[in-house]
Amino acid sequence: MQVAIDGPAGSGKSTVCKIIASKYGFTYIDTGAMYRSIAYVAENFGYDDIEKKAAEVEFILEDNGKKISIRYNGETIDLTTKIRTPEISSKVAFIASNKEIRKILVAKQQSYAKGCDVIMEGRDITTVVLPEADIKVYLTASPEERAKRRYKEWENKSDAPKFEDVLKDIIKRDEMDTNRAESPLMQARDAIFIDTTGLTLEQVSDKIGELIQNKKNK
Repeated sequence: MQVAIDGPAGSGKSTVCKIIASKYGFTYIDTGAMYRSIAYVAENFGYDDIEKKAAEVEFILEDNGKKISIRYNGETIDLTTKIRTPEISSKVAFIASNKEIRKILVAKQQSYAKGCDVIMEGRDITTVVLPEADIKVYLTASPEERAKRRYKEWENKSDAPKFEDVLKDIIKRDEMDTNRAESPLMQARDAIFIDTTGLTLEQVSDKIGELIQNKKNK
């Protein structure tokens, strides 16, 4: 079974998908982490020939997708926490708007989804990566709610930004994601819309779990 989840930054996609993956034994693929990984490579190895570098990166998904490492330039690098920084967050939209990088990563994502029960999340999963997915969901929440969630992830870090700056970045990322030429963020016509504002992520995962159970029971 393929479950595809799209939505803007901070809508709860990652946490919800991890809950679903653990509960139903699905393989979890965080495509945003893949773009963040390429942003990390660009920041640490240079932006020149970044498309070539993206093609050379080998992704290693461990612990049911909760841990992500890459093999690049002759070394294995654990990026699970290194890509969850304000600096990488500010660069990922630029990487994700690159047409050639998207082609490279979409091919990898589609390959990972073959032959297993998978829950995959990102910005173009229901529309581009897995357009024939068994279940399609579009998660969202108000910009303020999403900024609060993202701020909470960073508030204990020494380089944590101010809430106002996080909110500005959320709004800016939304604009870039929805208006980019390549695979813009949009709700697929057959995707189920879920506004997570005011809901716990456990409540959201229960809603998606019901969809999975209903599909399994048919």
